Amino acid sequence: MKKLFFVIALICITVPSRGGTGRDMQSLTTEQEQQFTYYWYAARQAIEQEDYPKALVLLEFCNAIKPDDGHTLTCLGVLYSGVGEKEKALETFRKAFEADPRDQWYKYCAALMEQRSEGAQKEVEKVMERAYKAQGEPKNEYLLEQLKRLYMSQEEWKKALKMQDELDLIKGYDMISAMTHVRIYYGMEQPKKALAAIDKYLELDPTNIEFAVYRIEVLEQLKTKPAELYEAYEKVLHINPMHMMVLNNYAYLLATHKGDLLKAERMSQTTIREEPENPIYLDTYGWILHLKGQDELAKFYLNKALQNAKNMDKTRQEIQKHLNAIKNKE
Repeated sequence: MKKLFFVIALICITVPSRGGTGRDMQSLTTEQEQQFTYYWYAARQAIEQEDYPKALVLLEFCNAIKPDDGHTLTCLGVLYSGVGEKEKALETFRKAFEADPRDQWYKYCAALMEQRSEGAQKEVEKVMERAYKAQGEPKNEYLLEQLKRLYMSQEEWKKALKMQDELDLIKGYDMISAMTHVRIYYGMEQPKKALAAIDKYLELDPTNIEFAVYRIEVLEQLKTKPAELYEAYEKVLHINPMHMMVLNNYAYLLATHKGDLLKAERMSQTTIREEPENPIYLDTYGWILHLKGQDELAKFYLNKALQNAKNMDKTRQEIQKHLNAIKNKE
């Protein structure tokens, strides 16, 4: 813990630039400027020697020279926190943020989150939003990411989407961006826009199997016509001919929509050859056999599927429905 604190504090103790907030270096006399720089380097040396009380005193001297400098206040807050003065640290982080909301928001938010209270969480949101408004260009990428996550956790989808769009301007449209857009659009109950986000990424990476499968799932939810689904399944199998779930679902779709029954049977045979105990795949194969008029063999596979689906209520219901259909036919 002591070593970790040393690393954090040492990172913090870097001489602030002349363009700081409050009384920056340009407004100090030459003597004050020299004193400030001396105390900063002395504080850093004290931290390297793990003499934190001395470092505190030296930084307090710096703060006396530049009382409204956000960076100095943040470093003081780190030291107060390191020696166990949590309340004093929190207040110092608050002052740092008030002095420089653009850059000194993170430590204040982290200290607030340690309180684990509803009021603290609401304050964190206010702090980050104020820091966001204070941003110039380029925007703080980490701040945008944290705000996006906060908004998503609260299901504030429009705000989350705005943050992601700003991140895209900085980093470009990548896999994480596409997945985030899909999640947001689902939250907004806009599956067509989720599909557009997937298609946009597949234009960049057409062999991405994960997104190709996502696309099928969205198309299914949109109750897309079988012909378009066939095309989507074929694209996945072009990338990975042995994708078991896609082979199974494609086979079932073909079989139940008067498609190529022989093709459906071949794909289904592949799935049960690779995973002979999988009740979902066995159910599909059994139903295809029934549609081909091979009811006795169909019942064999369906009963085996039912036996293997002991803890899968929905799957058992589907299998039983298929068995009942064959029984009623008889």
